[in-house]
Parts: sequence; structure tokens; C-alpha cells
Amino acid sequence: MNPKQKFVAVLGMLTLTALLASCTMMKEGSEATMDLQTAKGIAMATEDETAALVPPENVGDQTQKQTAHLFGCADGRLSWPGLTTVTLIGDVDAEAMIEVIASAWEKKDGVVVKRLKTRQGAPRVDMTGTQGDSYSASIWAPGTELKIDSFSPCFELEEGQHPSDEY
Repeated sequence: MNPKQKFVAVLGMLTLTALLASCTMMKEGSEATMDLQTAKGIAMATEDETAALVPPENVGDQTQKQTAHLFGCADGRLSWPGLTTVTLIGDVDAEAMIEVIASAWEKKDGVVVKRLKTRQGAPRVDMTGTQGDSYSASIWAPGTELKIDSFSPCFELEEGQHPSDEY
């Protein structure tokens, strides 16, 4: 892993830790609610953590979507959809790479991991997090891209924010 990738991975893990800690704070007599920035930060940090599992010699480029239109959750709250794309170089064993991701996700407490295939037969793994967040990692473009999709934990918009805006 090159120094930039290490920095991004460490920063992502620190951000995720801080964000998860902030989610546990509750006002007396009320249920804890999550805001957009916390939910988005959790999704982006999990994408970064997952992308960091790709061997450095196989990483050509990495891009992460910074903004998106929100999706609705079943309970009327909203979710932020994210996407990180890692362009793969060199000799990549797609099955092995997805298995490394699945194994890492299985080490997280309380998550559900499913190994699947895309419609094109490429390996894919899905994870449902403990806060209703979900992630999917799969190999695309005949072995040249790893795509990590995310849907953040559900949250409520703060006053003045509009669901049709891009965040």
C-alpha cells in the first residue's frame, strides 16, 4: 500500500470511529437520531476501508463519489448512496479478491454477509450493517474494476435541508 493509500485508509478508519461514537450519544428521554453527515461519513469510510483491502500492486486508480441524491428508507427517513470505483491493474484473481472482502466484512460484529454473483457471473459480496446500512462489492468490466456501492444508515434531514437536493 503506498503512503497516500495508507493515509486515506487510516483517515477513513478514524473518521468512522468518530462518527460511530457520535451516533451513540442520546438526548435524555429521546431516541438517538442520525444526521446526514454522520450517515454519509459512515458509508464513505466503509467504502474506503473496503478499497484498502485491494493489494497496492493491483490499484491503478481509485475514485469515490462525493455527492448524490438521497434515497428513501422504508420508515420515511433517507439514505445516502455512495460509490467507490477501484481501477484494477495487473493479474487480478476476482474470486480471491471478493473472498478477502467477504472475510473482512464477516469479522464485523452483527453484520450479515452474502456471497453472490452478478448477472454476468462475476463474483459479488453484499453486507448489511448493524444500522441498516448496506454495501456491495463486485468485479466489473471483465476484471478491470472493483465497484463498492453503499447505502448509508437511514437518517432524518435537518431543518432547511431538502430531500431533492444533492448532498
